[in-house]
Amino acid sequence: MSGTVLLFGKLKDAFGAAFVALPEGVGTAAELRARLAELNPDLAEMLRAKTVRIAVNQELVADEAGAQIAASDEIALLPPLSGG
Repeated sequence: MSGTVLLFGKLKDAFGAAFVALPEGVGTAAELRARLAELNPDLAEMLRAKTVRIAVNQELVADEAGAQIAASDEIALLPPLSGG
């Protein structure tokens, strides 16, 4: 079963999509960030920015290296919000 990663804000605009496929072999939030940057070198700087937060099952991840993820999880990349 393959999962998806939801995209919001400037990431959604940059990818031109509301979600991307969860890369194969990714088991932690840190691995997800690294793998997406590797697969999308033109967006790597944006993806590696620590201002982009990862949420798993609607909870922000504090420890990306320790946060396990699975295809069945709801995973989202959240850039900083702006506006008023």
